Parts: sequence; structure tokens; C-alpha cells
Amino acid sequence: MYPYELFWGLDLYSLLLLTGVVSSFIIFRICADRRDFSAKLQNLILFDGFVSVVAGYFGTVLFQGIYNGIKTGTFVLDKNTGATFLGGLIVGVAIFFLVYFTAGHFLFKKSGREHITRLWDLISIGAGAIASAHAFGRIGCFFAGCCYGIPTDSFIGVQFPGMHHKVLPVQLFESAFLFILFGVIMFLNMKKKDFIFGMPLYMVGYGVWRYFIEFLRGDDRGEFFIKIFTPSQFTSVLMVIGGIVLGVFLYKKFYAKKKE
Repeated sequence: MYPYELFWGLDLYSLLLLTGVVSSFIIFRICADRRDFSAKLQNLILFDGFVSVVAGYFGTVLFQGIYNGIKTGTFVLDKNTGATFLGGLIVGVAIFFLVYFTAGHFLFKKSGREHITRLWDLISIGAGAIASAHAFGRIGCFFAGCCYGIPTDSFIGVQFPGMHHKVLPVQLFESAFLFILFGVIMFLNMKKKDFIFGMPLYMVGYGVWRYFIEFLRGDDRGEFFIKIFTPSQFTSVLMVIGGIVLGVFLYKKFYAKKKE
């Protein structure tokens, strides 16, 4: 909607991405203090979070380049490659845990292995932080004019610069859903200090939403070798399955035994 430079080479898309990242760090600090994380563990996580954000950005481009390569037969990474959030999420999470467990092993091997004992608390908190950052990022997509919906004559349609027709603002639909999902996860994390199901809730909730919102996307979604799915739909299916498996695992590990 407004993909123009504001100052210092920054546009609204960049500023909203930055806002999302900052919000995720603030949310983490609030929840970590609530659950009595040590200062050493919080500092490790904040540093690790910064590294994973940078890695995740490259992941967004890398995965889109792979999707484009499947469609065109040529793998290219440049300023026109595009980006996909789910690719960034996968790479960012992978790098986060690589750094977390490696650095944590040396930092906490003589002091109770806190990075292991608080792992599931961290993951639940992280789900809320990711949802918040993602929600702001989708507003950024709206201003950049990417990730738009199918053509429409509806009064809710918007016309982006360079287009000759209105499209559904699915970026705002998704942002609204993510803010609601964030609110639910944040409420549960703050209400119960032992709540550990934030990540399964995010994975299943967003995975289902993303699968169906893809039917309303009008931009080029790339191609996948399983033709009934877009690349993001296939990733969403894996995300939902992973969330269900994780939720069942956590329930059996921490709650089923207590009931028995």
C-alpha cells in the first residue's frame, strides 16, 4: 500500500519487521521474569534470539529461492527472489536451538543445567513471541504490497500501487488472526507458570489458518512436487502434525503421570 522509502533507506515494511522483532524480545523478558529465569539464561536467549532472527531472514529468501527453482528449474538468490515466512521460521528455529544447546552446555554445565530444566517453559514463551513478531510482519507485507489476495470487487478490497484491480487484503486478515493467537498464548503463559503448551497451540493454530488462507492468496505461491499443495500448504500440514505430536508428548510426559 505504501512501498516507498521513508528515511535512511527504510520503508514501512522494514520498520514493521523491526517492530515485530522488538516486540518479541519484550514479550520474552516479561514472561521470563514471570517464570524466574536467571539473568544468565535470559542473556543467552536474547543473544541467541538475535542470531536466529538474522539467520531466519536468510531462511525466508532461501526457501523462496528453492520454491522458485522447482517452478522455473533455475535456483537464484537475488533482490527479486522474494521471501516466505515459514522458511524463515524453520531456519531460525534450527539455528536458535543449535546455538542454545551448544552455548548452554558450556555456560550451565557447572550450575544445574538450567537451559535444560527450563526448556519447555522457554518454548512455550517463544510461541507467543513468534506470533507477535509474525503479526507485525504481516502488516509490513500489507504496506509492501506483497502476499496479497485474489482479485475482488468487494468493499474490503484494496488496490496496491501498480495494480489495475482490487484484491483481498489477506495480509491484514492473517495479522488479525495472529494477534488473537498471540493474545491467547500470552494469557495462558501469564496465568499459569507451568503452562507449556504454547508451541503446540501456535503450530496447530497457525498451520490450520495458513493452509486455508492460501486459497485466498493471489500472488505467485510457487510450485511444489505434490501438485495438490502449494509449498506453504505442505509446510502447514507438517506444522499441524508436528504440533499435535508435540502436544501429545508434553501431555504424556508432564500431565498423564500426575493424574495416575
